[in-house]
Amino acid sequence: MNEKAQKIRTFIALELSDEAREEFARITGILEESNADVKWVKPGSIHLTLKFLGYVEEDKVVRISEKLKDIVLGVAPFNVVLEGIGVFPKWDYVKVIWVGLGEGADKVKELSLKAEEAMQAEGFEKEKREYSPHLTLGRIRSAKNKNELKKQAETVKVEPVSNHISKIILFKSELSSQGAVYTALATAELEG
Repeated sequence: MNEKAQKIRTFIALELSDEAREEFARITGILEESNADVKWVKPGSIHLTLKFLGYVEEDKVVRISEKLKDIVLGVAPFNVVLEGIGVFPKWDYVKVIWVGLGEGADKVKELSLKAEEAMQAEGFEKEKREYSPHLTLGRIRSAKNKNELKKQAETVKVEPVSNHISKIILFKSELSSQGAVYTALATAELEG
């Protein structure tokens, strides 16, 4: 009798600098003053997701890890700079509040596209929405104090903190009542 294969929740992402995490914490602190009903992302958990894979059988992780090298092929290390606050889908029906990217956003999009293609070749479904590089600050749980949150967001000036991106990472994500816990399973260095 075959044992059911263990599945783990995974995604491919870029890690950010300590300076970016500090800026993220500063912004979140200001936005929290709105008392809006938001599940805030902990600064230590911040990352730039390139491709969310979902629940994957453990025996596929080795193959996915090998594909990371294909994704980084020809891509040199680069910098990304934090820039501005936005929401998905829009303020009237806000679900997610995020920090965007200025410089380097095009390189992040390029890596995301390469990750999408590499994972599609491995049988993962293509993302239906166009990729928009962003860092999720929080997920809105209800409309409570939504207008206050918008007012706070309009006053925040995001400091243009630069992050040096030199590798991509395959992460394992374990959900808990304290939030998600991320563990790096594999990395690939950018070396274009």
